[in-house]
Amino acid sequence: MSDRSTWWPFLAGCFAFFTIMSGATIPTPLYPLYADRFGFSPFVITLIFAAYSAGVIAALLGTGPWSDEIGRKPLLLGGLGTTALAAIAFTLADGLTMLLLARALQGFAVGIYASTATVAVTELAPEGQKRIGGFGATAANMGGLGGGAIIGGIVITLAPAPLVTPYLVHLAMAGLSLLALWWLPEPGERSPDPQLRAQGLAVPEEVRGIFVPSAIAAFAIFMICGFLGSVAPKYLGDVFGRQGDHILIGVVAGLIFLTSILGQWVEDMLPDRVVLPLGMATMTLGIAAITATLASQTLPGFVAAIAFAGIGHGIAFRGGLVALSSRAPQGQAAAVTATYFTIVYVAISVPVLIIGALQGPLGLVPMTIGYAIFSTLLSALALGLILRRG
Repeated sequence: MSDRSTWWPFLAGCFAFFTIMSGATIPTPLYPLYADRFGFSPFVITLIFAAYSAGVIAALLGTGPWSDEIGRKPLLLGGLGTTALAAIAFTLADGLTMLLLARALQGFAVGIYASTATVAVTELAPEGQKRIGGFGATAANMGGLGGGAIIGGIVITLAPAPLVTPYLVHLAMAGLSLLALWWLPEPGERSPDPQLRAQGLAVPEEVRGIFVPSAIAAFAIFMICGFLGSVAPKYLGDVFGRQGDHILIGVVAGLIFLTSILGQWVEDMLPDRVVLPLGMATMTLGIAAITATLASQTLPGFVAAIAFAGIGHGIAFRGGLVALSSRAPQGQAAAVTATYFTIVYVAISVPVLIIGALQGPLGLVPMTIGYAIFSTLLSALALGLILRRG
């Protein structure tokens, strides 16, 4: 069990969580460079991006319950080892196959951490600091997703070997995390009779009224997250005329996750009955603003709209998770949460593949605006459903 009198185990757990999640977005500013170097089409770039989701879903469903059986620490260390392998694969990548493998490994590491680290970081918080523990897990998760893209953009801009150096930085972060966690006491309890089974999916009747609008809202906003992480770098170059501005690419991709932290902090202070309606309304307005600024090609407005949508993302996403886990029948909370996350990662990956496939014949701008309009309508639908439910 962890030493609940000190902060260092909690901080070490947060840093490891941040490291894993940052690996998912560090490649974002590099996608234009990969397209130039290897001659990849827009569809191939979105395919590389989407390979990450396949890894996440495989780990979520394959290893979801394992931390309750064998303990948190083996999975935390295994996730760091996997992300280190992904970083090495990126540094050696000489074409599509290795890049797909690297992204899938990144996703697998994130899938391991998505459930295990959230619980572990909360358990590692000092005695009496459960709320800080929960917020630390949230901040490490979303902060890593937001910070990774920005770290990648800064390293590419300032350091040599742009297709290698960002991953060396991430490899160093993984090494530090491994050293810290190696000495970490086991935060949870191990089962005396471990059963390594896959995680099932379920939407019991008791949660369907909340699950449907929450899942639709999550699908809508994570469609936008997928766009910002895979297609936006090309849009910034071709439409906004900001070719080579890697830091801007990182900020655009990461900002929605960073402001989501603010939204999740606000969600903690809201009455339960207003969380989902307020989050979905904020999110809908934010996505609508993103759509309008993409159409008008207003870069400052586009960045501001992303920040606003991120606040709604934080309120609605965490509110949905809390509502679902609290209403799930006993013994089914993990399966409901796994189903929710599976929908999230399908939303990140599959829709952007459609943009990648169709932007050639139909054009980048029409496809992007149509995509954003569809996401706005989905978010509005979720808001209507939750308001109707009362």
